Amino acid sequence: MKEAYSHVRRGKPWCELLSFLLLAATAAVAQDASRALVLKMADNELKSQKQPRYWMYLDSKKEPGKSELNRVIQTPECWLSWPVSVDGRAPTQEEAQHAREQVEALVNDPKVRKKNRGQIDADGRKSAEMLRMLPDAFLFTRDGMEGKSLRLNFRPNPKYQPPSSEAKVFHHMEGVLLIDAEQIRLVRLSGTLVSEVDFGFGILGRLEKGGSFEVVQSEVAPGDWEVSRLDVHITGRALFFRAIREQQHEVRTQFQPVPSDLSLAEAASRVAGDSKPSQMGWHGGSQ
Repeated sequence: MKEAYSHVRRGKPWCELLSFLLLAATAAVAQDASRALVLKMADNELKSQKQPRYWMYLDSKKEPGKSELNRVIQTPECWLSWPVSVDGRAPTQEEAQHAREQVEALVNDPKVRKKNRGQIDADGRKSAEMLRMLPDAFLFTRDGMEGKSLRLNFRPNPKYQPPSSEAKVFHHMEGVLLIDAEQIRLVRLSGTLVSEVDFGFGILGRLEKGGSFEVVQSEVAPGDWEVSRLDVHITGRALFFRAIREQQHEVRTQFQPVPSDLSLAEAASRVAGDSKPSQMGWHGGSQ
């Protein structure tokens, strides 16, 4: 009887070890499935960037001490912007004149258009870099549904080595990822810095723990998804103790499709709300 009892006692650690291994295997399978889902979503987003659509929309931006509502129109050559309101009031004559000069420069000067397009493409490359690193930079855990979206929690993958400063900041975040369950498109990505981020051992700069960001995409037309909200709240310091204060709230609404062959003169007319572009100095185009 004692020997039988001894066998039972000796068998207990093996049962616990087996249970642990089964749980670890289940967690690994779940992680692989979550990573595959994120990989598919990132692939869909990257494919959509290679097949751009063009829109006119309202862009509301709020920063400390300032708020703006602009009408934006996208074309293959550049994006044009026009103020609708500034700090809750109509633009002054000087603000409207400044906007008109900027639009005229884009319409009439190929160098200005090239610079504008370059800035847009640079932002696109950064977005693509973040999408590509997303499946490997984080560990994901399924957390049910939120509306029609799959909800995943994420945290930094300790095995990942960020290739750039932007990636290093991104990799220090944990948060929530929402993916549209039907189309496998990004719905919301929100994260919080879980630790301070040092650059050059803290000499070149440091971002404080607790900073946050959120990007939201909406289906603005069947099968077409665009960024509709961006929130950034990050503080820190840079070289020579210059303060870093990224406090931005941006909302994009009222998306209307724009033909890709729309002339720059017509685009300028639409963004400025002019009915007769030929009478307003919008004569430029591709040169």
